[in-house]
Amino acid sequence: MRIEDRFVVPFEDSFDAHYGLEFTDATRGRIQVRRDHLGPDGTVRSGVYAAMAESIASTGTAVEVVPQGFFPSGLSNSTHVVGEAREGVLEAVARCRARGELEWLWDVEIGPAGVAPTAIATVAIAVRPMREPKSV
Repeated sequence: MRIEDRFVVPFEDSFDAHYGLEFTDATRGRIQVRRDHLGPDGTVRSGVYAAMAESIASTGTAVEVVPQGFFPSGLSNSTHVVGEAREGVLEAVARCRARGELEWLWDVEIGPAGVAPTAIATVAIAVRPMREPKSV
C-alpha cells in the first residue's frame, strides 16, 4: 500500500496545497511567494515558514513510520524568522536530528536557494500507532 493511500485528505485538498507547498522529496519543499503570504510590512509572514517546517518534518517522518503502522503528528514547532523575504522562491530543507521511539526531532532551514536562511525551525513530531477510524 502506498503512503498516499493512508492519508484521509488528498494532497490537492490539503492546507499545504492551499498555500502552494510543492514537495521536491520527502524532506524538501518550496513555495513561490505570493501576495497572500505577505504581512502588512510586505514580508512573508512567520506562519508560512512554520507551516512549511511542520509539513516537511511530518512528511519526512511519515515516509519512514507509516509503512510500519504508525502516523506522525506535530508535537512542537519553534520557528524563528531571521531574515526577510518579499518575493521569489523559498526552499525548505529538513534534517532529522534524532529518531526516538515516540518522537522525532527535526531542524528545518527555509529561504531562497544559495543564501542564508530567512527562517530556522526546530520541529518535534510525535510517532503514534495507527488505529482504524471509528464509525460515526
